[in-house]
Amino acid sequence: MKTTRRRFLLATSAMAGPLVLPKSVFGANNRINVGWIGCGRRAGQLRGIPEDAQAVAFADVNIKRAQSWLSFGEKYGMTKNDCYQDYREMLEREDLDAVIVATPDHWHALNSIHAMNAGKHVYCEKPMTLTIREGRLMVDAARKNNVACQCGSQQRTMEQNRIGCALVREGRIGKVHTVHSACFPTSWECDLPEMEA
Repeated sequence: MKTTRRRFLLATSAMAGPLVLPKSVFGANNRINVGWIGCGRRAGQLRGIPEDAQAVAFADVNIKRAQSWLSFGEKYGMTKNDCYQDYREMLEREDLDAVIVATPDHWHALNSIHAMNAGKHVYCEKPMTLTIREGRLMVDAARKNNVACQCGSQQRTMEQNRIGCALVREGRIGKVHTVHSACFPTSWECDLPEMEA
């Protein structure tokens, strides 16, 4: 099955939920031009874009980190000129259709609002905001600019997790007495104490 621009925002590995896009997202070449705001560890897990989308820009406060992504972007013709230290400069690009916001949590709302006010569609890592007010401002920006904004919540939408929750809630596996959890590897791992269920 051919990946369309619409499917890109629906089906990339990072995006896991329903999203309806306006026709304005479709460019003349029928490809979605994507930029990254934040090029750290988590952003690296968001590189899985379909062949009908293309990376056109990377932005990170550490310009060397953005430039380290060029090996990924070279297949799309990217050069050092497509790397930005200030993401707001990247948002000025007319060829940019959408951005992936993968910055530290406290920047998500501001980065997303700036992108939407620049007319870009947004996929934002969770948590989308830290306050209800920020969330309302994001909704307002999406509506005002007629763009889509989606927050990633992969764990909640993964089928195996939904089935597991249903099995526990319905009592189909009996009384839960032990829970084991795994975390993705990070540079800030710590040993957590055991807790009673």
